[in-house]
Parts: sequence; structure tokens; C-alpha cells
Amino acid sequence: MIKSSSMVACNSFATRQAARYITRLYERHLGTAHVTSTQFSILVLLSETSGMTMSELADALVMERTSLVRAIKPMERDGWLKAERVSQDTRKLVLSLTLQGQNKVQEALPLWQKAQQEFEAQVGSERAAQWRHDFLELTRGT
Repeated sequence: MIKSSSMVACNSFATRQAARYITRLYERHLGTAHVTSTQFSILVLLSETSGMTMSELADALVMERTSLVRAIKPMERDGWLKAERVSQDTRKLVLSLTLQGQNKVQEALPLWQKAQQEFEAQVGSERAAQWRHDFLELTRGT
């Protein structure tokens, strides 16, 4: 980090640096399963529901729909998830996991747990829990 820069007082700069650092840590672990951290989040969210629309998933991830579409295309191609039209509204797509997607979650979960352990070893469990709470509280307001 550049200590002499005026950017050290910038909240955006600091949080983006932290986000990139944390993403690299998690992706180093998840890479063994050929999953990015964004893909892992999508897979887990879909594994916990019976299906989500693109809008619901984008909202849950605090992500632009166009970015979400780019993220799910390779997952559809690889057979991890499927998109089906809702019968009442043919414009809406509901995303859900396939069996391959469920298997991918099971493969990636222990790797994610190792990433969690490494991160918490670096910053402490209590501090990590407080950060999660604070960041989730912040994003729920959006």
C-alpha cells in the first residue's frame, strides 16, 4: 500500500483494495474446484432456494444484472445451473441448480471453509464476524 498517497484517507480506495485482497485469497482456494468467488456465491444462494429470478439474485448479490448475466453464462454452459421461464410471465427466468451445480457446491464447500479459516487466522474470528456484520448491514440498505 502507498503510505504517502492521499488515497489512504479514501474509503472507496481502502475497501476496494481489501475486496481485491480478500477475493484473491478465496479464489486461490476455490480455484482448485475451478470456481470463482462470484460463482461460488451464486451456487450457494441457488442451493439454498428453490430458484431465484435474475432480479432476486442480482439484488441478493448487490450486483448489476448485466454483470450477473456475464457471470452465469459460463455456469450455464458448464451445466451447473439452468434458467427456466416462469409460466405466468414468459419474460422472467428462474435460475436453479442442476445436479452438476449441486455437486460443484459440495466440491467447493471444503475449499471455501479453508479460505474462511485462513482469513480468520489473519484478522481474528471476532474481527471477521464484526466486519461481516457491518458490511452486510451496510449493503442491506441499498
